[in-house]
Amino acid sequence: MRACEICGHRYHDRTSGRAASICPFDGGKLVPLPDPLVGRVIAGRYALLEKIGQGGFGVVYRAHHEVVGRDIAIKFLLPELSADANNRERFLREARAANRIDHEHIIDINDFGQTDDGLVYLVMELLEGRSLSEEIARAPLGLARTIEIATQCASALSRAHELDIVHRDIKPDNIYLITQGANRDFVKILDFGLAHMKGELRLTATGAVFGTPEYMAPEQGRGAPMTALADLYSLGCVIFEMLSGQPPFKGTTPDLILKHMRETAPRVATRAHGIPEALDTLVARLLEKQPQKRHRDAFHLLEDLKRISDSLPRVRASVAPDELAKTRERKRSQIEVQTPLQAPTTWERRAMLFRDLARRAHGNALPPWLAQALNDLVDSITRVREAERQLAVAAEAAATREAEIRHMRLRLGRAIDELVRDESRAVGALDELYRELGALRQMHVETETAVTRGLVALRDPSMGATVSRSLAASLHEAGQAAGRWLEAEARLATIQEEIRRREREREDLHFQVDQLKGRLGSGSAEQDHEVTALRDTTLALDRDRAALLDLTAQRAQLITQHLSQFPELRELWTGETPLQNMRG
Repeated sequence: MRACEICGHRYHDRTSGRAASICPFDGGKLVPLPDPLVGRVIAGRYALLEKIGQGGFGVVYRAHHEVVGRDIAIKFLLPELSADANNRERFLREARAANRIDHEHIIDINDFGQTDDGLVYLVMELLEGRSLSEEIARAPLGLARTIEIATQCASALSRAHELDIVHRDIKPDNIYLITQGANRDFVKILDFGLAHMKGELRLTATGAVFGTPEYMAPEQGRGAPMTALADLYSLGCVIFEMLSGQPPFKGTTPDLILKHMRETAPRVATRAHGIPEALDTLVARLLEKQPQKRHRDAFHLLEDLKRISDSLPRVRASVAPDELAKTRERKRSQIEVQTPLQAPTTWERRAMLFRDLARRAHGNALPPWLAQALNDLVDSITRVREAERQLAVAAEAAATREAEIRHMRLRLGRAIDELVRDESRAVGALDELYRELGALRQMHVETETAVTRGLVALRDPSMGATVSRSLAASLHEAGQAAGRWLEAEARLATIQEEIRRREREREDLHFQVDQLKGRLGSGSAEQDHEVTALRDTTLALDRDRAALLDLTAQRAQLITQHLSQFPELRELWTGETPLQNMRG
């Protein structure tokens, strides 16, 4: 990518020609840009403004969505990794996973694709905030903030798990905190690049280990099949760290994996002061080695967190000044994003200037080839303008439909949340009822045995025909046992009826959830196909526009090469004199 020192227009080498060193429109020197991506427009609507971050897998740019008029973030897979199909697939799975969930506490990924020159990208919402790891590094978060952040994480995971998506790398670096209204700890979970979706083919061999050692569930370390309960274990490690400032275990990677697999995690109350017993128990339950001993699901965890939150004293939260206000208000990159398409009128004026300069050089006797070249240039510019109009219409249609689909998915997702929350409560109530049923059945057996002993004593000939202390004691014990037997018998009937009612309720809720998930799934397939078609149309129009830009630059270059033979005109056509003073 090169830029003209005079007009600022940017050109790919394919446009200007690798050997070209001057702008085809004003003769300015073309210089390489420090970052060839800055100033580029991706998919006809995302203008890259500045690089804002880089990791081991990708690089992130701030960009401006030309259709909806807001800044967004674009993550590109590093070029040295994009040649591998598995790398590309892992990169793009983040988009598919996040798009399936559509939750307020999971980063929005609105678009993804690959450019004609092989750049693989994701288009995401732009987050202005800080990672949870940065916040913990300052100091432990305290009870109220920890529970609030954990509650939001559990809410996001409950939706993901219900849609059969396991994150597999929950850690403070992947939990981002932004300011939304008065809440400066609004959670966004990032990086679903390791997420596993039910029914998806594995990209690596069975037994591969995923995740981050400090937060890795025991079954994860063993390479066993992953379930949603592994995410809950990782979240338990995160809660432990928010409260104490340190994760449960420390050590080298092999040591950490072995400790998660074999050592009982310390109680968080031994690492931090003032931890309520209920919260200490909750964290210990999340860190159980056996998955079945953890919370049944994220909804159960959510309910427990809310109960603990409700038990804490109500303290009015003080909202710290928004440290990021200046960041959000900062000016965009000093490198102005300018392309010929964004200023087609300038191109028309330049074509008019070329015609005037040609007349100055040749009078009214223009060489036929030059007259044709000037007409061809005007025609190219007209076609570029029409291509830009069609591209804007297509891009707006794609953006509008994407927003409509996202709104629908959010609405269905919230409805699923409510039903699954009710189903989870019904399952919890059933668990309690079955536990009570088991205790009552045991009591029923024990009291029946005691009554039987009394009856046997009453019929024993050795007791004689008169009442004795021993007989009275046996009858007294049998009478008390009979009373408890009657109570157990009555309660058993009540509980069995309550279990039947709860089972019907659970089955009804489960049916409703399946119906909504079916609607979401079938609708998603159709909508994904529709959006893909709209995006493909936009990309095709963008390619057509790029080809027209190439053609227009080539036609302009032909004219400028000719005009450069007239030294007396150079100051005019190179742009050193303002365009408005170039006439006549």
